[in-house]
Amino acid sequence: MSKKVQEVVDSMIDVGVAAPLMPDSPLYEDYFRGLSERRITVRQCDDCNTLQWPPREICGACQGSSFVPADMPHEGEVYTYSIMYRAFHPAFTDSVPYGVVVVELAEGVRIIGRFVDSDPDSLECGQRMEVVFDGLGDGSGSIAWRHIR
Repeated sequence: MSKKVQEVVDSMIDVGVAAPLMPDSPLYEDYFRGLSERRITVRQCDDCNTLQWPPREICGACQGSSFVPADMPHEGEVYTYSIMYRAFHPAFTDSVPYGVVVVELAEGVRIIGRFVDSDPDSLECGQRMEVVFDGLGDGSGSIAWRHIR
């Protein structure tokens, strides 16, 4: 495991500057606030209680337009994954290979994130995962996943 990946597993990463992850978008406001507080927060329709992820302006189930924040569990199971053998940016050269996983949480909400635990070639659909929160600067962040310990 590379030093960078180990740091993520052991604690939050501080990469120094906020990533361009739309923290000012009203649709993502609760999500990014949740990340800064180490929570996974999605939108829930105030009319029919359907969870909305990714967030949309109109509920896909009832076409309602009023939403409340809903905190999600920090554990789920791998729905699908991909292993990256080529760095998309020079800063990640020492991290390849690494995994990207889609983890299914309660009620079918699926959240994508990096896999930051052990060997990415060990990934399989159905494995249980827990969240790791990455600090990406003020008011921003991202989600990574590791095997449940």
